[in-house]
Amino acid sequence: MTSPAPAHRPEPPPLSILFVCTGNVCRSPFAEHLLRDRLPGSRVVSRGIFALEGSAMESQMAGELSARGVDPQGFRARQVSAADLGADLILTMSRRQRAYLLDEFPAAARRIRHIGHVPELARMASENPDSSLKEIISAWTRRAIPAGLDVPDPYGKDAAQAARTAALLTERVEQLVPVLRRGILAR
Repeated sequence: MTSPAPAHRPEPPPLSILFVCTGNVCRSPFAEHLLRDRLPGSRVVSRGIFALEGSAMESQMAGELSARGVDPQGFRARQVSAADLGADLILTMSRRQRAYLLDEFPAAARRIRHIGHVPELARMASENPDSSLKEIISAWTRRAIPAGLDVPDPYGKDAAQAARTAALLTERVEQLVPVLRRGILAR
């Protein structure tokens, strides 16, 4: 007699991350493309609270992305909507953008955070190896965000500002990858 085949469990949907900035042409698309490259298997998108709908990524930030081995082609800016706020994790570039999303989409409050506060998330994840990513993110969203963590907007500024913004975002994304990878592996 043969034993019954094990029940097939459907694969959970991939982890979803939403990056939000103002125009969706500099910071959030840079972070989107970089994270998607560094974390295959995740769903990563970006949006703007006042998006320059249909615009390509700003040329200096596209150049910074290319310099990191990531292709910026094909991107088009999009406005954030309620449908986007179903992401597992929503990361803004500024406290003002976070406040806007919290006002407009309060139901997503436990998933909306500030990318500048990612080092705290990484610390919490390393200190709580037995907690799920969802539990860690939920606890993280209850922590106060210190001032001074905003990612500078390079739009309309010189190449040096674009390079500084790209370097900061690269650092934050690199800190985020192992934390998110933990969530993907646990699914």
